[in-house]
Amino acid sequence: MFSPWQAASKDCAQFSPTVMIVDRMPQHDKRQRISSTAGLVLAEVVFSLVVFAFQKVPRGSGWIALGLVVTVVAALPLLLAAGRRSAAPLSDMTGRNVLRICLILAAAQLAFAIAMLAKPRLFDIGETTLRAALALAHGDNPYAAHIDAIAGSIAGDDRFHGYKYLPMMIAIYAPLGLALGARGIIVTNILLQAIIAGTIGSIAARGGGRPAGLAAGLLYLSLPFVAHQALRRGVTDLAPVLLLLLALRSLDRRPMLAGVMVGLSISTKLMPGLAMVPCALPGHGARRRYLAGVLLGLLPIVPFAATAPQAFFANVVLFNMVRPVDDTSWLFGLSATIADAARVAAAGVLLVVTARVWRGAPRLDERCALAAVVILAVFAVGPGMHHNYYLWFLPFLAILAGRAAIGTPTVARDARAASPNEAVHFGT
Repeated sequence: MFSPWQAASKDCAQFSPTVMIVDRMPQHDKRQRISSTAGLVLAEVVFSLVVFAFQKVPRGSGWIALGLVVTVVAALPLLLAAGRRSAAPLSDMTGRNVLRICLILAAAQLAFAIAMLAKPRLFDIGETTLRAALALAHGDNPYAAHIDAIAGSIAGDDRFHGYKYLPMMIAIYAPLGLALGARGIIVTNILLQAIIAGTIGSIAARGGGRPAGLAAGLLYLSLPFVAHQALRRGVTDLAPVLLLLLALRSLDRRPMLAGVMVGLSISTKLMPGLAMVPCALPGHGARRRYLAGVLLGLLPIVPFAATAPQAFFANVVLFNMVRPVDDTSWLFGLSATIADAARVAAAGVLLVVTARVWRGAPRLDERCALAAVVILAVFAVGPGMHHNYYLWFLPFLAILAGRAAIGTPTVARDARAASPNEAVHFGT
């Protein structure tokens, strides 16, 4: 079945939904109205163009993707500064119009998902997750079962035919996957996508107010690329990313819960969960609770690692160490020395970020920027720069871009200044 959203997924930067906002305000508010709308339009166009550029990098052109990564990292301080600038509060009319656009975009994604349910065509990630759930339902350990024939052929080793992700990935997708088959993966992604959009808006609203939250949600929902990956290909990267966003959302008041969420994300997929561990480190008084939470979140790994330790290590850890670099990476065809140097540089980025957070707990928007930096560094030096990995950092960029489009309304700035910490709630 043909869907207009499916066609749009190929050219995700060719329209800007914010231009749908209609100017109905009184004359004395029109200047403010035009200024705020222009900021949203600019953010939408730039954000969509960046994602479109990533999406259109051809295989064998990893250097272009690397250049885009460097450009995005260089722009993060500008986004932070723009998000913290003082701005007049937006009108209720503007907020309602942005909300309407968000609902229209959400409805378009839902329609696209329904069209994909007619004849689902899962990417290998969703297929192996479904096979792992079926193996577990039959009493087999998915890491010792013959689930992933493609990975075994890539690395040339019979040990690598087991499941490549972690137990929480199975737990998240198994309920609907076992009940509905391939359609269950898509339906699960519909739910995850909706929760992610809401959580992005909630995080952006912290310090930026409700308009910033709506703007961030709009930017995220306006990306057909994400819908194409999650709702057509059935990639499963939304699951670990949602857990990381929930960790940031709960960090200021419930550091142990935040740690549990980070641990569960790692128990879903090693990356991007491992990259978030230092970025979500709270202030000195809450660090033990946070780290205890991370350990609790890792507990789902124990039964599988204990019952088939060699198979678990081979498929989850060793495979990623010996996996050859493919032609989506800029490292393809370069010497091992250069690849090792690049990974040392990425480790250096991680250490710098860790030192920054260790000195003192950063504000929530800076944590989002630091998470984006670390995830992009890991992405840049991995064996492949695949499209599903973009889902790791796009939510954080949407938060920062939404904040940058709106700025910090005076009311929100005054409320935060009156509070001793960042735990100020502005609604979503």
